[in-house]
Amino acid sequence: MRKLIIGGLSIVLMLSLMGCGGNNVNKVETIDIIGLQISDARLLVNGEYLLNQVSLPTSEFLPGVVISYGAGISVGDLVEEGAQIDVVVAGNPENSKSLSSMVEYTSEIGFITGPDSPNFDLLKDAGVGGCDLGIPVQVGDEMILLYGDTFSGVGSFSGLWFSNYMARSSDYTLSDGLTFSSVVTNQSGMALPFMQGQHNLNVSDEESSDMTREVTKIPTGGITIGDTVYIFYMSVRYWVGWLVSYNQVVKASVDDLTHFEEVSGLSWSESEAPNFGQIYPVKDPNSDYIYLFSIPGGRSGGTVLSRVHESNFENRDEYEYYTAKNTWVKGNPGLQSLKNDPYYIISPACSELSVMYNNYLDKWMVVYLKNSSIIFQTADTLTSSWSTPEILVSLSDYPGLYGGFVHQKYTEYDGKKFYMVISRWLPIYQTELIEVVLK
Repeated sequence: MRKLIIGGLSIVLMLSLMGCGGNNVNKVETIDIIGLQISDARLLVNGEYLLNQVSLPTSEFLPGVVISYGAGISVGDLVEEGAQIDVVVAGNPENSKSLSSMVEYTSEIGFITGPDSPNFDLLKDAGVGGCDLGIPVQVGDEMILLYGDTFSGVGSFSGLWFSNYMARSSDYTLSDGLTFSSVVTNQSGMALPFMQGQHNLNVSDEESSDMTREVTKIPTGGITIGDTVYIFYMSVRYWVGWLVSYNQVVKASVDDLTHFEEVSGLSWSESEAPNFGQIYPVKDPNSDYIYLFSIPGGRSGGTVLSRVHESNFENRDEYEYYTAKNTWVKGNPGLQSLKNDPYYIISPACSELSVMYNNYLDKWMVVYLKNSSIIFQTADTLTSSWSTPEILVSLSDYPGLYGGFVHQKYTEYDGKKFYMVISRWLPIYQTELIEVVLK
């Protein structure tokens, strides 16, 4: 009997050591996979436990990134080997969509201006109700955003009329919206145009022989060189048909954005340079040149290119014009050549144009309105052939759509995600922030 009892105890002990009976299963420790793509996370876990993907629509992370383990599980916890563990993974935001094979998705972050924006109280105090554009320009550690025609009526074309104004922002975390730190104002606290338009009646050339008349002054681009901020603006003579009399450069110290003055001689008139109604400047980080992407007034012209050495920026005689492939012609002869026979680096039609270098693509990117869509094209260099247009957003999704302004500072993940400022005149005259994630 004693032998039987001892033998039975030995068998029980052996079974226990072998893990029989389910009371002593193997445990493994959950490892840190937060921030990895789910595919990389599965490789790292190597089957020690199984990852059950739970999608969370969000703009805060790239699609497919592991945000956290599921409820009740943290990094370092012990779980059963082979168990299925929930992991929360970033999914495309709700209502996002893609109109291009190069784009994972585009999604609306929210309004930048207007009653539904985080800046409404600040703007209302400065007399800003409805406005458009919002061209980003880097000034030191902050950005200024250049706005066009602005009215005190909320979201409308009514009330006090400012030809333009500037907002300042140090916000670079844009997944939750773009917040201003201040608005450039006058001593009364009202929005201060960098140059106010004459606000003459909007009449055609057939109705008026006064070619010096001006409806408004609208920014088309800006750049900072050293301690000076330069803004390009177009003088609009007639909005119907969008006739631009000239494009002029003004400047101010980075320390005082309340006093802009014209740069003498740095303007392009309609009569001598019809393709230079809207000008957007961009600095080439690999050279000392500043390039100008220029288009006529309106929304039906093509883009021509010019450049100037940074040290000669204020001297128009030093500007070179791209008149044919691999051909630069300096001064007025180059300008005359483009007038007589425009050499378009981007074919018509385009308007409200902006340019940035995208590190993720390792290419230059140009964004602009083409007919009813905001599109982008890429090129290896500023004088290379530009790629086939790719649609970002369309009028069918954003009624009253125009403008599509980007900046290299408004990117994340080395440019795989970038943000774009768009304007809409319907259903409300305001600007919005759109995020774009590339594939």
